[in-house]
Amino acid sequence: MSSTPHEVMLVEDDADLRQATVETLELAGLRVREFAAASPALDTLQPDFPGVILSDLRMPGLSGLDFLDEARKIAPEVPFILITAHGDVPAAIRAMRGGAHDFLEKPCPPQLMLDVLRRALEMRKLHLENTLLRERLDRGVAPEDRLIGRSAAMQELRRQLRKLADLQVDLLLTGETGTGKELAARVLHELSARADAAFVAVNCGALNAAQVDRELFGTHDAPGLIARAEGGTLYLDELESMPDELQVRLLRVLDVREITPLGDAPRQVDIRIVGSVKRPPDALVAEGLLRADLFHRFHAALHLPPLRERGDDAIQLIAHFAARAAARHDLPKVHVDDALRRRISWHDWPGNVREARNLAERLVIGMDPGLPPEGDIPAEASRPSYDAAMDEFEARLLRAALVETGGRKAEAANLLGIPRKRLYLRLRHHNMLEKRNSGQ
Repeated sequence: MSSTPHEVMLVEDDADLRQATVETLELAGLRVREFAAASPALDTLQPDFPGVILSDLRMPGLSGLDFLDEARKIAPEVPFILITAHGDVPAAIRAMRGGAHDFLEKPCPPQLMLDVLRRALEMRKLHLENTLLRERLDRGVAPEDRLIGRSAAMQELRRQLRKLADLQVDLLLTGETGTGKELAARVLHELSARADAAFVAVNCGALNAAQVDRELFGTHDAPGLIARAEGGTLYLDELESMPDELQVRLLRVLDVREITPLGDAPRQVDIRIVGSVKRPPDALVAEGLLRADLFHRFHAALHLPPLRERGDDAIQLIAHFAARAAARHDLPKVHVDDALRRRISWHDWPGNVREARNLAERLVIGMDPGLPPEGDIPAEASRPSYDAAMDEFEARLLRAALVETGGRKAEAANLLGIPRKRLYLRLRHHNMLEKRNSGQ
């Protein structure tokens, strides 16, 4: 588990007051993410944000009360503290009833503000520790069991994660949005000897050059996100959205595990780095979105398949998420009957596993899940047989190997770990051999 959370998300539209508050908090050793409005703060808020929110009540755009409502939907366990003018106390009391942790009146003595924030941060720390303990107890057996699915692709993914967990390698995960890349990174972390240290997730798309020193590399007084991952795992999501100059700085971390906080000397860090991208890395390199030298610093790459290519895994995921949602809401379990199975199987899953989780929630609470209506599914439509599904998977595997090796069959056979003769037999089975003049 990481050290006590010490991060504050500050939302204040008054620039002078915001700067004064930032200085007060940073002098007290707290890290601050500052925003002039609520909407951009919401864009970066995640359910596992390891800190608290400190927000003004009256702001243009989303008010503090509106911000509270939206933040509770995204991260209900993150303590939310409102700053109010004297006349706004009744509104602050309404906010407390709506889930706010506390409120402060302007002008607020700095020590009072720090005391309130530290109590909220300690409460957040205890909640994160309890959540982690609960997850470990719930898992009971192997961490990789959290990667749900019986498809060949998921079995192979679990095997690779077990194989790589205790090797000192940095890993690049590829896959569409919602395929579970962060979960795979967490499983790798929990399978490894680093499991008792921190797992720190960073959304690279939320960083810019002005923030990077404080956010990633830290300062003399406040360690950054990289330092917070000491002994554990640093997960860098959406690497392709990181500006080029930041990718250059990350190269040194990958190369020599060294960071230079602002106002401090260079220091070594002991971390494993796991990156992720939403599109094939070669395409991102060709488009200039991902530096080739950064891509090649990763020792291995694993692909997470989209849900539409995972056969009956969607049905298993819906059943799993629906059971958890029913327990959480104290509602009856959803029965996945034949009609619902057909609708799930016919769906294309553009949002992947994330969509399956949200869809299961809607099923449990009685809302329209957004699946194709039974009447829209052709009468002859049915789930493929086991043999047909395996045939389809093998064909995709062969095509991928040929693409990766530029059509060179000897290399493709080596890549797949099969004799060349067997490769030719399987290519012939799938009508994937080129027609030659000899009739072969």
